[in-house]
Amino acid sequence: MSTPPRADPAIYRRLRDHMLQLKQPGFGPGAVQKVLMDWHVDNGTVTVLAAADGTGSLYFSSGGGFLGGGQGYPEVREAARHAVGLAERLMPQFRKTDSIELPARGSASFFVTTNEGIYTVVAKEADLRNGLGPFAALGNAMQAIITGYRLRQQKAPTKN
Repeated sequence: MSTPPRADPAIYRRLRDHMLQLKQPGFGPGAVQKVLMDWHVDNGTVTVLAAADGTGSLYFSSGGGFLGGGQGYPEVREAARHAVGLAERLMPQFRKTDSIELPARGSASFFVTTNEGIYTVVAKEADLRNGLGPFAALGNAMQAIITGYRLRQQKAPTKN
């Protein structure tokens, strides 16, 4: 019996950076294409991606993740589109950036991509957890993508 390959942590940075840099055709000026949320967990960092087309993905700094669940999971697709809509309304609070670094511990970073570039804002994790501040709803929308995947995993038949 063969052992499954180990996840490659280098993949995390490449996926995250690629999604932040990728420009998508067909969007008007200033239209939000993607939202990414980064925060630290006990064993690394998690990035949640929400795209205007309903793509919802999770990237783990350990190298694992879930990609493109919006194509097959309606709850992930709806959560991703909702997050993009919230980000569009919050755009005046984002600032254009050239830096796509991960946040400091205790903080969560949000990145928004448009045809004009990358925009960011940092929020305190405690504020997001406690529903405080203007980005709590966006944080909850991004968490709904994770919930969508969890619900699908719970419904998945187990292999014997």
